[in-house]
Amino acid sequence: MPLVGRESETAALRAALDDCRAGIGTTVLLAGEPGIGKTTLAGAVAGWAREAGTVVLTGRTGPEIGTPPLWPWWQVLHGRPEHDVLAALPEADGDVAALRGQRLRAFETVARGLQDRPGGTVVVLEDLHWADEATLALLAHVTGRPGVLAVGTYRSTERPPALRAGLVALDRAGARRLDLRTWSGAEIAAVAADVHPGWRPVLLELSGGVPLHVRELVATLRAAGLADSPPARPGWPLGIPASLADITAERLSRLSPTAREAVGAAAVAGDAVGCAELAALCGLGADDALAALDEAAGAGLLVASGPAPDRHAFPHALLRDAVYAGLPAGRRVAVHRAAAAAVAAGTMPGEPVTHLLASATDEPSRAAAVRACLAAAAGSRAVPDRAAAVLDAALALPGVADADRCALLLAAAEAEFAAGLAEAANHRCTTAADLAAGLDGPARAAVLARASLVVRGLGGPVNTTVLELAGRALSALAAHTPDDDATRARVLAQRALAAADVLGFDELGDDPAEAFRLAERSGDGLALFDALRARQHAASGPDGVAERLEIARRMAGLTHPADAGLWGSIWRIDAALQLGTIETVDGELARLAVLAEQLGWPLAHWHRHRMTAAVALLQGRFVEAEEAADTALDWARRTEDRSAVAIDTAFRTELHRLQGRAGELVPALEDAARHAGTMPIFQAHAGSMLAAVGDTVGARYWLDRLRPVLEDLPHDGRWLPTVASTAQLGADLGDTDVAAVCARLLAPYAGYFIAGGSGSVRCDGSVSRVLGVATAAAGSRDEAIRHLEAAVVAEDRAGALPYRTMSEIALAGLLVQDPARLDLARLDAAAGHAERAAATARRLGMPEELCRADGVLVTIRRARQDRTGLTPREREITTLLAEGRTNREIAGRLVLSERTVESHVANVLGKLGLARRAQVAGWVAEHGPVR
Repeated sequence: MPLVGRESETAALRAALDDCRAGIGTTVLLAGEPGIGKTTLAGAVAGWAREAGTVVLTGRTGPEIGTPPLWPWWQVLHGRPEHDVLAALPEADGDVAALRGQRLRAFETVARGLQDRPGGTVVVLEDLHWADEATLALLAHVTGRPGVLAVGTYRSTERPPALRAGLVALDRAGARRLDLRTWSGAEIAAVAADVHPGWRPVLLELSGGVPLHVRELVATLRAAGLADSPPARPGWPLGIPASLADITAERLSRLSPTAREAVGAAAVAGDAVGCAELAALCGLGADDALAALDEAAGAGLLVASGPAPDRHAFPHALLRDAVYAGLPAGRRVAVHRAAAAAVAAGTMPGEPVTHLLASATDEPSRAAAVRACLAAAAGSRAVPDRAAAVLDAALALPGVADADRCALLLAAAEAEFAAGLAEAANHRCTTAADLAAGLDGPARAAVLARASLVVRGLGGPVNTTVLELAGRALSALAAHTPDDDATRARVLAQRALAAADVLGFDELGDDPAEAFRLAERSGDGLALFDALRARQHAASGPDGVAERLEIARRMAGLTHPADAGLWGSIWRIDAALQLGTIETVDGELARLAVLAEQLGWPLAHWHRHRMTAAVALLQGRFVEAEEAADTALDWARRTEDRSAVAIDTAFRTELHRLQGRAGELVPALEDAARHAGTMPIFQAHAGSMLAAVGDTVGARYWLDRLRPVLEDLPHDGRWLPTVASTAQLGADLGDTDVAAVCARLLAPYAGYFIAGGSGSVRCDGSVSRVLGVATAAAGSRDEAIRHLEAAVVAEDRAGALPYRTMSEIALAGLLVQDPARLDLARLDAAAGHAERAAATARRLGMPEELCRADGVLVTIRRARQDRTGLTPREREITTLLAEGRTNREIAGRLVLSERTVESHVANVLGKLGLARRAQVAGWVAEHGPVR
């Protein structure tokens, strides 16, 4: 069949095939409306490849609800060893984490099996607009593999979420899109060369230039014997087949009853059919089935598919849809029921859910469809979008019992939460909870409890709904299942965590302890998991760090659920940052990376990359910190956790401040104030940022908000960073009262580092540094020096170079502040700290700290000069010695005797602590001209 109007596409595809045969891989996506010619082009590529001796593998997706994930790839890999790799993936019983990890390994095995084959490999995947997320993900994984040309087709008029996300991933992987246009009048003329020219305007108007419609209309003209004659009158004379459905019905009518039955059965089956399927669906024997298939193929309604002689499929999905729509309802239901039985018996591929849904016409058949949908969704846990689609199809059935509707809603909510759609999941949970009002007591309690536990581990507005659901669930559990310790423990823990986020840390009450007691008594692993989360949050203040380490150990030891190890690792990192034991963090980060890959959750990847960024920032690796933060932010936006995105702003304020770029984030800070302006931790960080850019009025505004609440801040995970930032802010603004209060509050934690105890955003160095700054502002200079000396040691040990730099600058400045105690030893100590701070600031890229260090060094030089005790005459002589003048030259210049000059030179050397006159020039170069 000629490729009319496809010259540029043909050139691009032939070039891609040549590249494939030369060992270069690519993916080409053919897009357009139904009937535009995507299948024709894909078939042409396959034909060219076969002629060149290149292996061609084909697969097709289908629109049926319940089609197994990766179904077209099963077709592509049929008979190949990679097929067994996909077949080995677990279906219904595995955790999402395990499924994601195994899926990634399986994808890599498939890709490697296809690549680098002599002559290349062509993979054709049709109708990707119906593809599940996993199918598209594997296509993206294969894209660019050496010697693999993948050709995919999809309808541009249908863009479900899986396809939209898949196209983004494919674009990133380097796939090329070709959007096919409709035919012009000239191109229709080329196709209809044997049709009288008078028909061509009619064909263009009626078809809209869609190639499939054009070809069907032309075929109808030929079949009616009218193609050779001009139109007798304007318009379409053959019953006006305004849609492909009408054309298809007319062509079907010319088939024998047996062939029509076979084509109808093929439309119900949805995929290629052969003798086995027609025997199950129509009761046809092998000979009758083959004859029917041959007749349908002769009429162009079916085409041979695959190497087996009896395998036939529709040439285009739109044609299959037209046939299906024309089937009488009773016939459709009967064939679907037969198909469901055949799939269940293993004589047909697929899942029974597709056919059970289509044949659910009474209470027993609806119940069977619901059970099948729940099972299919459980088997698609690694593909949440497909699971939700299956469950929604069951929910759309009329007359489904309330208990079943609740089960479907909650299963769909769990799928949506796994996909990062927390708000949608909460909406379903609320709907299920409301619907449960009509159930008996224990059933209602079970639904409410499950609804309250779906959305977890997030911050932000979603917790308002979670808190309300947990309250309803606890009331129902107390009334109807008071002895269910495990469920009550889980819901108590969930309520505690939601209340802490929505109402504040003080609202935790006794829930964490009670949840832990009930969980331990029940021995239920899931209950213990939830109870440990609540207990960890209750101990998130700095006094609870030892307890949190024990909680983390227990959490990491749980085998279920899949994310237990994730939280155990995160909590150990939090504790290590707060204790300053940074040497233990690297191992935990490596473990966190493995866990994130295994789980595949956006939330897990976010935690991994934000923790990586925090450690890089602490150690002064600013470029790495920003790169990791960018990656973390990308994952955060997929979680629907608004606090995750806000955390990025808090991280970048510190990164930019250290880099001298604080002004860049002031607009973002003002925007964030609308959402977080009532939070003390935000107020403290905002004030510090404004002070850093010189906005003392704005900084004092936030300090005034903090002043009255300092003593009463809840001792939660935010307490230490909040008080430490407030201490620095008070010192910056010269507020001695605030500085003194913060110094008193922080004193018990002098050996800690400034990090949160429940999801550290960053680690801002030693508490002792802030204590030193605050006590200095409050007037206790000696105590401040001791704190800063301790900070330098602690930050040096942790490799916290940016913060050691700040501690050394502050320490050097304090050492030279008291002229009465300023001896040479003190000056040398101050100079050592300031010089190292300047060198580190220069190397890391901290311009403002470099400026401060240089300022301290200037002060030290002047202090050295002031302490020399040189007389005015000796200063003159020192200057001349630095210029290299001899005693005679100095005597002549100053009108002195050489003996007098010798005496002055000896005094200068003694006072400067030098042995030789040649050293004077070096002293002046280091300390500046004497004054």
